[in-house]
Amino acid sequence: MYNMEPDKILYKLVVISDTHHDMARLEQLLPIINSADYLVFCGDGVSDVLWLRGRITVPIVCVKGNNDIGLNVQITDLASVAFGKTKALVTHGHKFGVRQGVGKVLGMAIMKDCKLVFFGHTHRYMDFLQGGVHFINPGALCNGSYALVAGDGKQFVSKQCFI
Repeated sequence: MYNMEPDKILYKLVVISDTHHDMARLEQLLPIINSADYLVFCGDGVSDVLWLRGRITVPIVCVKGNNDIGLNVQITDLASVAFGKTKALVTHGHKFGVRQGVGKVLGMAIMKDCKLVFFGHTHRYMDFLQGGVHFINPGALCNGSYALVAGDGKQFVSKQCFI
């Protein structure tokens, strides 16, 4: 599944974004989510994740996106979390203009000393390094795309998957 030696994997993450009320796909993904160590949700469908949260058995890192309006809960649009020695920034990306490039979010990642960025908004899977920061966009779950990410706490690899 991952291009990393199994005995080196300490963290298994399911990264999703842009569910846009596609509950059928989200429910199909539930066994995969619950077999991971974390669910990272990059916005646009917070209410979908909240609706399923009682059935999600792993910790959730969740941010809101540009379509997550009118929520009755306080969800931030930017979060940082550490996976081992790697600090990650999680954002939807719309406030950083990620459709035009990742320069602004790169600046925020550097300012917060993050070496890994998870983002959404573009509906396109991406996995690349820029400026010493590893960027991963899982694509849009409403189009069937999500990412499986594995890491040893220092290095992470990503694989696009479909459901």
